[in-house]
Amino acid sequence: MIFKRLKTTGISCCATLAILFVGSGQTNAATITYDFEIYDNSNPNTCTSPLSAGKCFMENGFNVAAFSAQEIGSSSANFSDSSHFHPSESYEAQHFTNEFGLLGSFITLKNGGIFSLESLDYQLRNNVNAITGYTTDDTKILISTTFDPTMQVSGQFIEYSIGDDISSPFQTLSIDGFENITQVYIASSGDVNFDNIMLTPVPEPTSILGLLAFATFGATSILKRQDN
Repeated sequence: MIFKRLKTTGISCCATLAILFVGSGQTNAATITYDFEIYDNSNPNTCTSPLSAGKCFMENGFNVAAFSAQEIGSSSANFSDSSHFHPSESYEAQHFTNEFGLLGSFITLKNGGIFSLESLDYQLRNNVNAITGYTTDDTKILISTTFDPTMQVSGQFIEYSIGDDISSPFQTLSIDGFENITQVYIASSGDVNFDNIMLTPVPEPTSILGLLAFATFGATSILKRQDN
């Protein structure tokens, strides 16, 4: 009886260690830095731009594609093939293009997996222009997992107010509510610099179950040999 309890305890311990091992992998965050050298040297054959034929690059296992939505709110709305980044200062200088246009970044994991958006650094660069539905006295950072350009921007994104002070340095925005996602759009209603987007890959459930099964099988095999 005592030995059977030890067997059960041993298996439980191995399973617990497997869970801890998997959990520790979730904390390995990746950072999108928009570093000019990474962007400039990125092989276009290694990244994809799923919304259009625009520019993209790979960084730390993430596929980062520029998007440029034009004629927003109309039946002729589209994602332009001329979308691109502005990384000359090693950050993304996202900018206003026109009242009915929205520029930004569309991010996915290279393997199509699940991840969480943790935070990003931002700096308001200009407060002269704003897309339709927004004002220049309170620029908004816009984040969403979906975006339909045939509809108005307002109501499709989670909005984060950053005011109108263009003298402020880069600040960090902590983000909640974007856990276990497969894609994310990041933009703004005006002219905002973006940098250091923190993302955390989430292990697939099948990987977790496989590791648990392997640990349990291994523990059982060892204890069976001890029985013989």
